[in-house]
Amino acid sequence: MHPLLPLSAALPLVLLPFTLASTLTLLLPAGLNQLLPSTHATLLTTNLTLKAPLRRSNSFSFANVPPGDYLCEVYSRDYFFSPMRVDVDAEKGIEVWRTYRGNEWSNKGEKIGGSANGKEEDVRIEVKTQGEKGYYEGRGGFSPLTLLKNPMILIAIFGMGMMVGMPYLLDSMDPETRKEFEESQKSGPLAGVTAASNPMQNFDMAAWMAGSGKSEKSVSSGQKR
Repeated sequence: MHPLLPLSAALPLVLLPFTLASTLTLLLPAGLNQLLPSTHATLLTTNLTLKAPLRRSNSFSFANVPPGDYLCEVYSRDYFFSPMRVDVDAEKGIEVWRTYRGNEWSNKGEKIGGSANGKEEDVRIEVKTQGEKGYYEGRGGFSPLTLLKNPMILIAIFGMGMMVGMPYLLDSMDPETRKEFEESQKSGPLAGVTAASNPMQNFDMAAWMAGSGKSEKSVSSGQKR
């Protein structure tokens, strides 16, 4: 049976993972001074998630990061930030790589920082913004050209153009062509349909108001007698 180690000898073994751990500091770009306190950064791996709140120095600090491969992301209400891959090794220290969503984990991409020969304990990396989030769509101004995108407006404009331009087109025709056009309109398939659909087109309102229609009927009835 092995004898128990004294407390003075066992304490370095307990603190060994913490001595191998490293510190990562993320710096926000200059000008982002009005971020909400809910802004935070995370280091995500298979069985561990580390979270760092926003500090007054506009940075995030991950102290005593244990060895492993992490996905680093910054969450904010107002801005998008580029994700990063963080590799922490007991010998190499911290290595930070630029990554993208949907990218294979084996493809590390561009290296943007890390420890120098694994000797630096605190690695400082500046976070890159992708753009500002927009929750509201700006109201667009009125433009007359937008009316031309409506098919009903285009049909109305075409109809008005035909009404205005058709008399000038008929006047520019020679008499023979104009006569042929009028005859084709009368003998066309729509001529009978138009007359049947509008029985009032031959109604003489002035004659009816003058009573000529009634007198003609009385005269014709007298002749029959």
